[in-house]
Amino acid sequence: MDFAYAATEESEYMGTVWFIAKEYLKRLQVDFEEHGRKTFSLFPFGQTKTEQIEIFPGTHWITLTTRLLDLCDTPDEVKQTFFQTLLKANAKLAEVSFGIDKKECVIIRSAIPVIGISYDSFNATYEAHKNGVKFFQKSLAPLVESK
Repeated sequence: MDFAYAATEESEYMGTVWFIAKEYLKRLQVDFEEHGRKTFSLFPFGQTKTEQIEIFPGTHWITLTTRLLDLCDTPDEVKQTFFQTLLKANAKLAEVSFGIDKKECVIIRSAIPVIGISYDSFNATYEAHKNGVKFFQKSLAPLVESK
């Protein structure tokens, strides 16, 4: 297969995945912004402090990511204990995963495989992501913010 053809084919596929994600967001009736044909930013409703949920339509996965808490000024000993708590939370909440990004922020991430995607699976993943954010705000953030 010619490299240029493969790149064009992948680009067209990415456009299709982006369009599907956009249509599902419209059906969810949530406010969102488009950032080119790369990402969407959602501004969730409900009891979260979260600024936005970023949605990245990819070739194989649609990924939802949210920054939850900046740990830059958190003492190392507090971070180490908190990281263990995040690992335990990952075992409790199978639908989402918590991690640390390059900027030392706690993030939550959810992913939906593109193959076999449906509105129901997209909606379920979106709801799980929002619930993961609420869980973090209620149960995990106070462990760091109080120190």
